[in-house]
Amino acid sequence: MYKTGGIAFDINANRTNGRTTNIQFMTQDTGSAKLSFSFTKDGTPLPLSAVDAKIVLLYADGSFYKRRLTIIDKINGQAEYVFSDEELKHYGTVKAEIKLYYTNGQALATSFFTFSIAKTLEDQNIIPTADYYIDDFETLKDGINRTVEEISRTVEELQKKFADLEAIETKKGAQEKADAAEKNATDYTDEHANDQEKHVSAADREAWNAKETPSGAQDKVNAHADNEDIHVTKSFKDKLLELSQQFTTAFKDKLDELLRQFTAHNYNQERHISAAERKTWNGAATYANIMLKNGSTAGTRTPIYAKWGPLILLRGHVRTEPEIIFGSIPAEYVPAGGGVYSVPLSGTGGTANLIIYDNGDLKIKYPDPADSSKMGGGYYLDVVVGFQEGGTA
Repeated sequence: MYKTGGIAFDINANRTNGRTTNIQFMTQDTGSAKLSFSFTKDGTPLPLSAVDAKIVLLYADGSFYKRRLTIIDKINGQAEYVFSDEELKHYGTVKAEIKLYYTNGQALATSFFTFSIAKTLEDQNIIPTADYYIDDFETLKDGINRTVEEISRTVEELQKKFADLEAIETKKGAQEKADAAEKNATDYTDEHANDQEKHVSAADREAWNAKETPSGAQDKVNAHADNEDIHVTKSFKDKLLELSQQFTTAFKDKLDELLRQFTAHNYNQERHISAAERKTWNGAATYANIMLKNGSTAGTRTPIYAKWGPLILLRGHVRTEPEIIFGSIPAEYVPAGGGVYSVPLSGTGGTANLIIYDNGDLKIKYPDPADSSKMGGGYYLDVVVGFQEGGTA
């Protein structure tokens, strides 16, 4: 069973300043507050078969929600949205807007409209904190994870390329090898020339003279070392390494800032509550019967009590004589020092004082002088007491 507020949209380019509806929900409409939407274009139903429909909600306390609509009839353009209990706690005037995202990349925004959420009596002391929720936040998180993976792959590829660059021969290295080769060749020929025990034939000498000379080898080495198509200079390698380090540092700093903001938001206790706190506030109060004494009896409703968050709740109807202890509740449920609260008499329009003693005893006390004409009908114990433990500042 739902409280349903119906809204129709005709998709066109006509100017509009939005609309104010008469739709009103209550803070205690648990699971029953629903908005129903119908979409038309040029007087015919707007198909929603390739649409991701969203509702944007801006509450009076600054809370912001962006949630997905449930499409119930894709052919005839029908959708709906059921409010969560947490959303209904943000009472006041609510501004809303519908956005339609098509799979081909197009998007349509409707004109905004307003409705209201009113506080029930038992929610008068509840002041919710501003809250923000976007239902595709997981998409943001996945995008961050993919960015981290792409950065990691890029860094690994750069590291491999730098390793390859380290293995490339530099001009200086090639020159050093050429000088060493020339020295070895010179040492060998000098040694051979001075060795009187070694002789060669004319054919051997001709074959020897045909071999590469040190100067010829040097020319080839120089040509190879000067070939810039296959060699790079040390300054070029140093510049590439510097650019790589700057690239890595910039992306790491940006990623660290993203993660810092995400962590700060996740642990912000002013915007978020713990699971235990949510269970405490969302859970229903559990009542127990007030222990009646001294001949007191239950009237039209059984007298009961409960502790709900920072509040003590008394409910029911009791028949008792004034100035006697008619019942009691556990002492640990009583605020420090007890209290005095006004309660109505049944059927007379008068009031009396309910005294809650710090030991848990309960008593009805009339103002002085007592009005005996208003006795006997019983007393309604519909009282909300703010709980406070003892202690001094």
